[in-house]
Amino acid sequence: MSLLLPLCRELDITVNELLAGERVAEEDYKKKAEENMMNLVKEAQESRKKIILSALVAALAILAALPLVVVAGALEMETWLRCLLIGIGLVVVVLGIIIACVLDRDAGAFECPECHEWFVPEMGAYIMGPHTITKRKLRCPKCGAVKYCRHVLTK
Repeated sequence: MSLLLPLCRELDITVNELLAGERVAEEDYKKKAEENMMNLVKEAQESRKKIILSALVAALAILAALPLVVVAGALEMETWLRCLLIGIGLVVVVLGIIIACVLDRDAGAFECPECHEWFVPEMGAYIMGPHTITKRKLRCPKCGAVKYCRHVLTK
């Protein structure tokens, strides 16, 4: 975001024209500004929904697998059946976490604290990166810094 104004000055256009991807006539300027703002708000709302959905998917996967593991450990049964129940529980948890990671990664982008570049990381880097609730340790593709990058809701 910090680069928008200098970029627009160099290109001799307004931020509104940059976001619209076209020259905007004076009479259409207000309409285009409102349209661009609504698109940004809509994108942020969709990202929030994806983040909430990813948390729900992860929680449901764990809640679905927990009874399988408890039943496998609490009841008397054949060893192969016990292993099958535990295996199904593990598959449910792993699939739930994978789906949650895909939804969370695609919800917005990450901002490098060094160069302020916004980027969407590769899935492997995303999964392996240590994280807090709102930040994840990633390598910036622009400056190469490995830092805790903030999760932003727009791309």
